[in-house]
Amino acid sequence: MSTPVEVRRAGWHRLLSMRVLVPLLLLAYACFFGLYTLHRDVELREQQVEEHVSEEVTLRMTHLQGTLEHLLRTEQLEAAREEVSGLGSNPELRVGLLLDDQQTVLASTRLALLGRPGQEAWPELTSPEALERMAAVRRSLSGDVQVSADGRQVVGYYPIALDTVTQGRRVGLLYLQQDLTRLKTAQRYRAERSALRASLLLGLVAGLMGLVFHFVLGQRVRRLESAAYRLAGGELDVRAGLRGMDELGTLGRAFDEMAERISQNQEALLRSEESFRTLIERTPDAIFVHREDTLLFANPAAVALLGHAHAEALQGRKLEELLLPGELDAFVEPSEVGAAREVHFRHRVGHEVVGEVVTFSVPFDGEPAVVSIARDITERKQVQEKLRSTDKMVSLGTLAAGVAHELNNPISYVLSNLRYAVDELGGTDKPLDGEQVKEIRQALQEAMEGGERMRHIVRDLRGFARREDERYGPVDIHAVLDSCASLARSEIRHRAQLEKAYETLPPVLGNESRLGQVFLNLLVNAAQAIPEGDAKGHKVRLTTARSEEGWVVISVEDTGTGIAPENLQRLFKPFFTTKPVGVGTGLGLSICHGIVTAMGGRIEVSSELGKGTTFRVFMPVAEKR
Repeated sequence: MSTPVEVRRAGWHRLLSMRVLVPLLLLAYACFFGLYTLHRDVELREQQVEEHVSEEVTLRMTHLQGTLEHLLRTEQLEAAREEVSGLGSNPELRVGLLLDDQQTVLASTRLALLGRPGQEAWPELTSPEALERMAAVRRSLSGDVQVSADGRQVVGYYPIALDTVTQGRRVGLLYLQQDLTRLKTAQRYRAERSALRASLLLGLVAGLMGLVFHFVLGQRVRRLESAAYRLAGGELDVRAGLRGMDELGTLGRAFDEMAERISQNQEALLRSEESFRTLIERTPDAIFVHREDTLLFANPAAVALLGHAHAEALQGRKLEELLLPGELDAFVEPSEVGAAREVHFRHRVGHEVVGEVVTFSVPFDGEPAVVSIARDITERKQVQEKLRSTDKMVSLGTLAAGVAHELNNPISYVLSNLRYAVDELGGTDKPLDGEQVKEIRQALQEAMEGGERMRHIVRDLRGFARREDERYGPVDIHAVLDSCASLARSEIRHRAQLEKAYETLPPVLGNESRLGQVFLNLLVNAAQAIPEGDAKGHKVRLTTARSEEGWVVISVEDTGTGIAPENLQRLFKPFFTTKPVGVGTGLGLSICHGIVTAMGGRIEVSSELGKGTTFRVFMPVAEKR
């Protein structure tokens, strides 16, 4: 049973249907057209009245000007008064005055005004506009006929010569004022009758159109309407089936084509949803759908990633329960295109799982939600750590002979100086003179310097080789570079001269051990790119600077053989090397690139064959605390 609201809605629907709306629009148009026609017709007719009366007054005053001047020149004043008085037979003429040069009424359509001053006889002549027009007419000796500002009358001023003297002659004035009110009222009445006839005609047409729409098109419109409601209700096989070559038939065929396409699209959508569901369930990547930090959906790979047996165990849980502390923002914030973030998950049994995550927004169940796709990289991280350690050990192996030589030199003179001191102190009971004490003290001082040198070498080796966690903090980049230069000195000194050019810089954000691995690798590579035998003719240059964007830029430049252009794009790929077989693993630069990128920096390379290569490492500045 229909509710009152539904009945009211149906009533409004019938009211706004095409078969009712079109006649209503036509009626509204008829009314509007009638009013518009009336307004335009009234304006046009009033304008025609004003133009006609102005022409009539102009002709009359021109005729009177000649007649009155002739009568006045022949001193026929009474005849002139009769000419002016005769104008009173015109019912539309309000007043006619003939004024002399002293503004006294000589003749008038109203006999009572004869002999009286013009301003007293007709007060309207005292207005500033009238005075200005009378003065202008006397100056120009030409007539002036105009419609008043309110459009109710036509006013004319014409000069009248009162005598025959050409120099200093007296000039009077003929003044006529004719009313337009009655003529305009008559024209407005005619315009209203014309507009009414047009409106009635259009109303009749609107009624006939309403009948056509109601009886001829109504059934076909209701059929199309019924088909549309059934289609909206889910009956995808419904068709309107309207025939005919008119607009409604064309609309019916378009509706049937639309219904057919909707049916096909619905079937395709169902197939797509099934394929998508299969893809989500079988993809090896973990997919999490969440909203307001609450998990809504997890695919089987996500369930397995966190060590659970069923997705129901995860749905509805807060994301903080599934992530390690401090990882929530990295998990939920939308990712840049092609940029994955590293996120640490909490496994059901408590251990850490590392994933690469991409996050973006999608609708889910009709509301906005966030999708995070994670790929388990725990094993890859472990392999990368082993490769880093391997590359570090390879670098140490490359430096082993040089480091041994660096240690052997101070050991030799430490032992030599200690033997000298023992010999001087242990061979006699005689007291030592001042010269002997001075020499022994100098030998011991040199032994201490050699020991300090060995301690520095061992400290640098330990700092480079020790295993640290991945925590980042402020790092003095110059201290790291000096330590790496000390370790690589034995590799460089037979090939080139080492130069340093440091600017005053703030600490960078990074990991000291990892940065040491990067710059030691770059220094060793720079040395190995220079052939032995001409150390004075080549150089390895370490420079630091601050870029305009605020980065700390560390450059390692050599004057070696350079790198071919076709190899520059492949330089940071794993296992790619230009060194001879057996020299290096091909992992060094790849690992350096990964370390620098993980710390928020970047590494660039430029090279020219025969002139050398420059590596530039861009590191972010550590924030002040």
